[in-house]
Amino acid sequence: MIRRRVTLANVVSFLALFVALSAASYAAIALPANSVGTKQIKAKAVKAAKLAANAVSTPKIKSHAVDGSKIAPDAIDTTKVKDGSLTGADLNLPTIGKVPAAVAADSAGSAPIALVKQVTGAGTVPDNGGAAVTVTCDAGLAVIGGGVSIDPNHGIEQGSYPSAANAWVGSVFGDTGTPFTVYALCAPAASTQ
Repeated sequence: MIRRRVTLANVVSFLALFVALSAASYAAIALPANSVGTKQIKAKAVKAAKLAANAVSTPKIKSHAVDGSKIAPDAIDTTKVKDGSLTGADLNLPTIGKVPAAVAADSAGSAPIALVKQVTGAGTVPDNGGAAVTVTCDAGLAVIGGGVSIDPNHGIEQGSYPSAANAWVGSVFGDTGTPFTVYALCAPAASTQ
């Protein structure tokens, strides 16, 4: 049933509604800049969807506010890391897998033969019948084996051995003027650390 007469209660409620709406409208229009801060916003009231694109930048983030627990998995890749900004201390080494070349080198059977270099030295048997030649590996390489080659009809090998970490000696006895060759096999020196 609709009343045809306006009562005092209707007038007061309408007036109260008008004043309340006017005050809220005025507050929305007349708030001074930067008057709403952290204290006026409820916790977790601002979500990513409510932020404008690029509204949050590095200068606006408190130091140490973002750590690994707040970064999504795979959110950071090499395109987002400045060259030279990381050192060994920044890496969690146990989480880094082997590089493919190291996996292949786990067994001697799969190590590339290209890492072995042969070094040779030539000699000639003098008048007294005995001679020796020492061959040396290049810097950074260690001797891993060696040998001597001489025509068996004109001489014999007397010795073939490493004389240092990077050198091999071959000695022969034979006919005067007989040529011979000493070989050393060299490979990258193993790290001692």
